[in-house]
Amino acid sequence: MTASEAVDDRPTLLQPGALRGARLLGRVGLGRYARCMSAGALGRIVIVGAGGHATSVAETAAAAGYEIVAFVGRPDHGATRFGVPIVTEVPAEHMARGGVLAVAEGDNAAREAVVSQLGVEVTADVFPALVHPSASVSRFASLGAGTVVLQAGVVGAGAEAGAFCIVNTGASVDHDGTLGDYSSLGPGATLGGTVHIGRRSAIGIGAVVKHGLSVGADAVLGAGSYAHTDVPSNFVAYGSPAAFVRHRNPGDPYLR
Repeated sequence: MTASEAVDDRPTLLQPGALRGARLLGRVGLGRYARCMSAGALGRIVIVGAGGHATSVAETAAAAGYEIVAFVGRPDHGATRFGVPIVTEVPAEHMARGGVLAVAEGDNAAREAVVSQLGVEVTADVFPALVHPSASVSRFASLGAGTVVLQAGVVGAGAEAGAFCIVNTGASVDHDGTLGDYSSLGPGATLGGTVHIGRRSAIGIGAVVKHGLSVGADAVLGAGSYAHTDVPSNFVAYGSPAAFVRHRNPGDPYLR
């Protein structure tokens, strides 16, 4: 991945304790999520984030049947997105009315930090998994709280995605694969069967991981790469076949 692929998705500051009292639900089956519903049929949602990734999450939420009532962003994000107001904190009245949230930070560590800033555990009732109607998710797959499957994404039979994962546009998780919490697949990334992706790891645009392999935690596989062997934790690997480039340190950008 190169600097040209980076987007401005720095963490959005949230009010501590905004969702105090909620509880984490690790995984939820897809069956509870309807598709192709009319606008607002699933209720009201606030998108936490207002950068580039938030645009894709908003499309998925709206297409799935949620009414977007606000984005939570920084002052430099502007006043509105798609005619929806950008605010600086989660509206208290939204949560009081039983509204739900989607954390839309594209950087994996930043996404985890935003959830942590809330200072509480969360449930799938507050952070539902979002699936675009054009995506294909097996009835035998499971998605964790806050995970998003964007347009044309595929999650195969027996696959499990943890909490707050991203299966980006056209990305594919084949049968029996696992995605660790806060991990992400870039647009067009492909995982063979029984591939394991570790917590907070990022698989770049168009990258391919051979079946049966593992990518450790906090690792990066660069755009267009082909992994034919395991990628250890905290490694950055590029190329076809992918080769070690450097170690990652905590807080290092993913997309540079």
